[in-house]
Amino acid sequence: MHIETEQNRLVIRETPGCLWIFGLFFAVVGGIFVYGALGGLKDYGSQPPLMLAIALVMGAAGVAAGVWIVYRAPVTKIVVDRLDAEVTLTRYGLFGRQETVYAFDEIERFCLIEDRDDEGSPIWNFGMQLAGDEEFVKITSLSSHSEEYERGYVFQTNVFMNKQPPPVQMICGLADEDAGELG
Repeated sequence: MHIETEQNRLVIRETPGCLWIFGLFFAVVGGIFVYGALGGLKDYGSQPPLMLAIALVMGAAGVAAGVWIVYRAPVTKIVVDRLDAEVTLTRYGLFGRQETVYAFDEIERFCLIEDRDDEGSPIWNFGMQLAGDEEFVKITSLSSHSEEYERGYVFQTNVFMNKQPPPVQMICGLADEDAGELG
C-alpha cells in the first residue's frame, strides 16, 4: 500500500500488481491449453480424444483460476477528504469500477480486521467500522501477517479524521492510580 498526504486529503492506494501478473500467467497458460485442445495443435488429428478432453479441462481450469485471482484482488483507492468530510472507497477490478462514499459521521473508526489463514495463523486487513453498527467493511484485498504494518495505516487514517482515541496505556495508567496518589 502507498499513502499520500496533502493538507486536507489523505490518499491510500493498494495495487496488487504481482497478483494480477500471477493470475495473467494462469490465464495465458490455460488459454494455450484450451487453444490446443480446440484444434490449435499442429498434430491435432493424431491426438487421442481423451488427451484433448483432459487438455481442454486443464486449460479451462487454468483460465478460471487466473480470472479468479485477478477478480479477488482489485486495485483499491481510499480518499479521506477533510473539506468535504467524506471518505471515498474506489475499487477497480476485472469488471469495472465500484465507488462508495461515506460521510465522516457514518464511520465510527478505521480498524484492523483479524482473520485466520489456512494454517490458523492470524492475518490482518485494513478496514473500517460503520457508526452505530457492528458491521466492518474490509478495505484491503491483500491480507498481511504483520499487524504492525497494517496498524500504521489505521492510526494514520484515524488521526487524519480526528477519530483516534487516546492510547490504551494512557487510559489504563489513569485508572490504576487511586485518588490519594493523584491529589
